[in-house]
Amino acid sequence: MGDLDRWRRELTELGLTGYEARVYLALVNRSRYTAAQVARESGVPRQRIYDVLSGLTERGLVRALPGQVSRYTAVDPASAIERLLAAHRAQFSQLEQATARLVEALVPAWSHGRDETDPLDYVEVLRDREMLSERLEEIQADAKKEILAMAKLPYLTGDGTSGLATIRRLTKAGGTVRCIYEGDALVRSEMLADIRRYAAAGEHARIASSVPMRMWIVDGARVVMSLRDPVADSSSTTNVLIEHPALAQCLGYAFEAIWEGASPV
Repeated sequence: MGDLDRWRRELTELGLTGYEARVYLALVNRSRYTAAQVARESGVPRQRIYDVLSGLTERGLVRALPGQVSRYTAVDPASAIERLLAAHRAQFSQLEQATARLVEALVPAWSHGRDETDPLDYVEVLRDREMLSERLEEIQADAKKEILAMAKLPYLTGDGTSGLATIRRLTKAGGTVRCIYEGDALVRSEMLADIRRYAAAGEHARIASSVPMRMWIVDGARVVMSLRDPVADSSSTTNVLIEHPALAQCLGYAFEAIWEGASPV
């Protein structure tokens, strides 16, 4: 019984239906059967047996024998299996041809797509304060030479551990960290404490009456800006990261101009 089940499974894997596999195996065990006999022997319902025999005949796996009562015999297994394999080979050949055409059509488009660049690939919008803090930590951790910053309300808050580590690392390596704070930072105890800690770590700080935006320029190539909504009295901001040396250079000139007019802490 185990072999019979395995043979049925393997025949279905070659493309026969479950009923077709049952009928063919039943016919293999006897030279000829009537439709009623093979239905009984195979366990295929009588109402389905003629359809199943017709399908096997069309595939060339069964032959109908002439006579007053139609009888059926199985084609020898070697020929039957070869017919099933030939059908699979034809399908596989068609699949190979279709695949080759698809590859030929898609590869040029894929190659062209690799050469295309989105004009805004260098702009990243940071949706909220949490994302801004995370990306800022990453960018500062990657800094190699210089960080220029302008601090404006609302100030980012946090333990400042990563910022202190970055300041110490850069200054130890000969780099610089400079920040311009707005005047009201001096009357906010938490900000004043941060300024003192950053200064002790090596940051150079100055105070201006006001700064236009919250901004960081890292290594003259990456700029993070918090752009306030232009609607009057709105506190909503859009934070963007732009990797563009020319923009960083231009904003660097603005920073230096404000720095020159600011007072040392």
